[in-house]
Amino acid sequence: MSTRHSTPGRGFTLVELMAVVAILAIFVALAMPSWRATANEAVIQQARVVLQRLAIRQHRFLRGHGRFAKQDELPTLDSLGRSVARRYQLEVESDVSRYSLRLIDPNGELPSLALNHLGQWASSEAASL
Repeated sequence: MSTRHSTPGRGFTLVELMAVVAILAIFVALAMPSWRATANEAVIQQARVVLQRLAIRQHRFLRGHGRFAKQDELPTLDSLGRSVARRYQLEVESDVSRYSLRLIDPNGELPSLALNHLGQWASSEAASL
């Protein structure tokens, strides 16, 4: 005759698993605002780089054509930075002697950024910051 000994289960109980899930949820809730702020700062810094690259393009265009480029004569935001293109829209005002480049967040979560022909920066705070 063979005898079977019942051994207690070696797995986790439902209560233990639920406790671990609750602790992880608390950690995520605490870390999310910090992560979001860091991600937004990275997009803002990339947007500044994109505006600088567009300013360089404007000055090259001026040397070749005697005027500053219009918006449709500049590279698209998507070609300069996908993360910027997903969050910002570009507005360009230009004529023979001056230009203004503006990146505007249509959702109002990020600050608007602007750069003009004199190299002067302008920024407006985001509504939700």
